[in-house]
Amino acid sequence: MRLLDTEDFVDFVIKNYSNVERVVEIGVGAYPFVAVRLKELLPSVSVIVTDIDRVKLATIKEECVELEPVYDDIFEPQLTFYVGADLIYAIRPPPEMIPEIMKLALKVGSDLLIRPYFNDEGDYDYPKLYGWQLTTHKRAIFYLFKKVDAI
Repeated sequence: MRLLDTEDFVDFVIKNYSNVERVVEIGVGAYPFVAVRLKELLPSVSVIVTDIDRVKLATIKEECVELEPVYDDIFEPQLTFYVGADLIYAIRPPPEMIPEIMKLALKVGSDLLIRPYFNDEGDYDYPKLYGWQLTTHKRAIFYLFKKVDAI
């Protein structure tokens, strides 16, 4: 099931991160649509997708050979997958994952995009103290945390 704002989300990434080397999607699940589209439009960029479901990752590896699927648990992340990432993003992550994703982005010095489940905070209070910005690009509504805004 492709989200209505997938192309708009991808367009934002293309316009703002077209000169990067590595992008990582956390918690890809069974829906690698954003990652696949990014790889199509940015063929020289390494696009890594992570999840804790090995079956879903195996399917992605089979069906989306252009992506780099890796098993990783955000609650005990293996930093080697994220070091050098210019952008980390998550599409509709559970609220309990968001602080862990933010810690990871801070640790590796990456920008972070969170597309919440709905066009609201998705049960997570994005702390303005840390520099989260509610961002709209066409129909896409998401939260942006830029590494330069970090405290």
